Amino acid sequence: MTFLTYNCQKLKKMKIYCNIDLDGRNFEGRTQLALAITKYLQDQGYTFTNDPAEADLIHFHSSGIGDSYRAYQLKRKYNLPVIYSLYSNAQTSWLMHPINFLIQGIYFQKTATKFLASYSAAIPLRWRAHFLQRLDKVIVPSTYLKQKLYPNTEVITLGVNPEKYKPLEKKQAKKAKAVKIAYFGHPGVFKGLNDFVQASKLFGKELETHVFLTQRFEKVDQYIQKHNPQIKIHGFVEDLVAMYNEMDIIVLPYRMEIGTVANPLVLLEAMACGKAIITTDHEFIKEIVQDSAIVVKKNSPHSIAKAVQSLAKDLAQRKNVGEGARKIVVERYNLTKMLEKYHQLYQAYEKK
Repeated sequence: MTFLTYNCQKLKKMKIYCNIDLDGRNFEGRTQLALAITKYLQDQGYTFTNDPAEADLIHFHSSGIGDSYRAYQLKRKYNLPVIYSLYSNAQTSWLMHPINFLIQGIYFQKTATKFLASYSAAIPLRWRAHFLQRLDKVIVPSTYLKQKLYPNTEVITLGVNPEKYKPLEKKQAKKAKAVKIAYFGHPGVFKGLNDFVQASKLFGKELETHVFLTQRFEKVDQYIQKHNPQIKIHGFVEDLVAMYNEMDIIVLPYRMEIGTVANPLVLLEAMACGKAIITTDHEFIKEIVQDSAIVVKKNSPHSIAKAVQSLAKDLAQRKNVGEGARKIVVERYNLTKMLEKYHQLYQAYEKK
């Protein structure tokens, strides 16, 4: 064997069969992340195949556990290691789930999430995740989720680019401007849009209220305008960084665990921009924000309004909370670190 032949074999990377639970909407965070991971690994020299029979490793990217049985089948059939990246919490409340779907159906547009299929997430995750424990590695974004699964589970937090999402210098205004309050996200109940709209009716007149929606629907616009015609409604915007920075307080009142990825990207982006954030008291959210956001009772417009009124009057607190939020993202929810950890994971399987 020549040195050149030996060197080429040594540098040869694994071939990967990758199954991504794609969402056609280009703003969907899970799809963006899965594709970013795949592209990064391609840049590191790994090749991807559509045929699992050609692969050295199988990698599933999924928003739930529904794909875990197929992943297990492929593992048995081809005797290959399988990594399963689970992006969402894959669980919901047996009581609030039907209530939220009812509100969604009455006041908002039809959701892509199916009620009966998603309501199965009310069953404890460990009871439904039988096939996950038979895979080689399950990757989840939070310790909160890891504690609900099996010993083969590892945490790799999701990440955003803090060089893109960052504080921008504001021009000094000649006169004081109104404090701007905003909601960013999908136009639905799961993310708490209805709670934000109801809370906004209790905001002081000196506050300027905005809603930035990934998609606009006539039914949603009518709901917002009926309950608070003073809200300024925006559709999808290309320059999110500028819009985050233009706002003084960002409210993300998540109502359901199943309604978002386990590290919500809008939350991470706003934190990276150094914004003062008000959000709700889910355990997976509190793990992210720590003490660098105002956490209020979920499903409670009154609690949101009270927090907004207090924070709007306290510029120093907004600044301190925002600085702490950015530090958390840079240190823990950094896109580069997430990609590097996936690379290290792949390297570990190359050595086996």
